[in-house]
Amino acid sequence: MSLNPLWDLLFATILIFSVAWYFSEKPSAHGISKARQILFSTAMFLTFVVLVGPVPHFAVRIFWVHMVQHILLMMLISPLIVLGSPFRLAFNSRRLKIRLFVQRLSKFSFVRIFFKPEIGFALFLFTLVGTHFGPLANAGMRNSNVHCFELILFLLSGVTYYYPVLDGNPTPYPVAYSTRLGSLFAMMLPETMVGFFLYSGNKLLHTAPMRMGGMDPLRDQHTGGALMWAMGMLIDSMWVVIAARDWFANEKRLGELEDAESVGETT
Repeated sequence: MSLNPLWDLLFATILIFSVAWYFSEKPSAHGISKARQILFSTAMFLTFVVLVGPVPHFAVRIFWVHMVQHILLMMLISPLIVLGSPFRLAFNSRRLKIRLFVQRLSKFSFVRIFFKPEIGFALFLFTLVGTHFGPLANAGMRNSNVHCFELILFLLSGVTYYYPVLDGNPTPYPVAYSTRLGSLFAMMLPETMVGFFLYSGNKLLHTAPMRMGGMDPLRDQHTGGALMWAMGMLIDSMWVVIAARDWFANEKRLGELEDAESVGETT
């Protein structure tokens, strides 16, 4: 199986346009810190690595490389994009047409529903399980176009999940910090179990052609599962720490406001 080079061109064009647009909006003028801009730039660079060039061409033939794409797109790149605050930038764009389009789009109930944390959780979970067990997993290892569709699904489901549980963008449904932290902890279990089943299974969980990448297919599956198991836990721990830090910072702000109000009442 080989990958159509047009996918490289499509992904490269979208990424270059996204970076050019982001910085043309002058994010610093919108209160987006340099740290968040660096996170967005890092996300775009990693996305380019996993979607353009040799990595995606290896991934359609080697399962563990596909798993690296999966882990990075869903668990690392997606939250980095959210933390880079591009949606906040679009909502307050200096370009009137973009700003009006985004603001009008955000008013549709069909769009707004995807900002609910439970919807993001369900979509992420469905993508996590559905792309590695069952018909979609088989199709993705046999058809390069289906494989690329899975990559897009990884990114979209990841952004949808992390959007309401990480700070940095406007949301129609404020989510309690306790819910955010609980969601991130809860998602660690299915991610770990997917990696465990791929690693410990004694038979192939997909019907990919034998030795499609010159590697024993069961060993290939075990390697991919081990990467998912180890890297998933490590990366998820970072987002748990960030969510906890945001919670503590919010509690501190609320405490300072209460103290200021108390002082104002006494004077």
